[in-house]
Amino acid sequence: MATIMDYLKWRGDLTFTQSPFCEIDNLILSCLSYVDFDDIVPEHLGAVTVAEASAVYFGKHSDEEIENYRPFLHSAPFLLKEMAKSKRFGKAELMHYTNKISAGRELQFSAIEIFLGDGTSYIAFRGTDDTIVGWREDFNMSIGNVPSEHMAAEYLSQTGSFSRHMLRVGGHSKGGHLALYAAAKCSGDVQRRILGIYNNDGPGFFHKLSEDDDFKKIQPRIRRFIPEFSIFGMLMYHNAAPIIIRSSNVGFYQHNAFSWQLEGTHFLRSSSLDPAAMRFSESMKTWLEQMSLSERQIFIDDMFSVLDASGAATISELQSQGLRSMPAMLKQLNSLHPETKEKTDLLLKLLISQWAESKRTSGS
Repeated sequence: MATIMDYLKWRGDLTFTQSPFCEIDNLILSCLSYVDFDDIVPEHLGAVTVAEASAVYFGKHSDEEIENYRPFLHSAPFLLKEMAKSKRFGKAELMHYTNKISAGRELQFSAIEIFLGDGTSYIAFRGTDDTIVGWREDFNMSIGNVPSEHMAAEYLSQTGSFSRHMLRVGGHSKGGHLALYAAAKCSGDVQRRILGIYNNDGPGFFHKLSEDDDFKKIQPRIRRFIPEFSIFGMLMYHNAAPIIIRSSNVGFYQHNAFSWQLEGTHFLRSSSLDPAAMRFSESMKTWLEQMSLSERQIFIDDMFSVLDASGAATISELQSQGLRSMPAMLKQLNSLHPETKEKTDLLLKLLISQWAESKRTSGS
């Protein structure tokens, strides 16, 4: 089955004039935003091509070093390398890169503009990275606005005002959520030049926010893609029906966009969600609706106090610790209030079991 890496090999020799922008290009550019472009792509003035950025990046990092680095989309640098070889993306210009992480503010935000050379730019917002603070920010979305949402709207307004060409906005995971928020809340001049808004398995919003007039204005331009076993992409409320995509992975690991299946310029569609994913989605939605905002805050604080007890700063680090971190985490779990302890215990067991099942089935 074909993936975005295969697409680059098959269609990378075609320019955007020969083959117009498609939904697969959207996912490639969303995944590109996971690459660490610090000291490679300028934040303010200037730009570098994809080919130039790839040469600098792989001059700094060996293939072995990248292989051993295990964030959720750890293949993103190799995507960059393939893009650099192609006529389609090699001369695309990267600019306005920003990358900010603050544990104190519970903030993880990164974005980049990619000028495609056909008179359009794609503004890509990075999704949740490997940091635990990034995952916490995702859960904070169930309480209300988070700092990265306001930063996304400001980024799009400022970046979009620097040029007069047409725009597309998108991202994967939390990046898709940020793309929606930024497109709805950016300046009117910039919003009018947005051709499409792409949410690739990203969470939704509060019900009231999804019915906001600003969101209604952009609704016709939203394209929402989720895999058959979608967890993040089914959280909270959405005002756009999903296009369900087939994946070569199982369970939770279908969130990895490198597993999404395609044919030509389109994703392979599925007629329905996995029943287990539907049950989990409905359970989470009911669960959250039954909690007040203050109860949700306590639940999030308690759950992440258990993760923090491991001493790990990233999900990869937590996984690599194996059973070594369990005594400290169990001690913290047992100290929680009984009501939140039960919910935290259930959610952590679900996430761990899904991860273990995915690893077992994939044989990795």
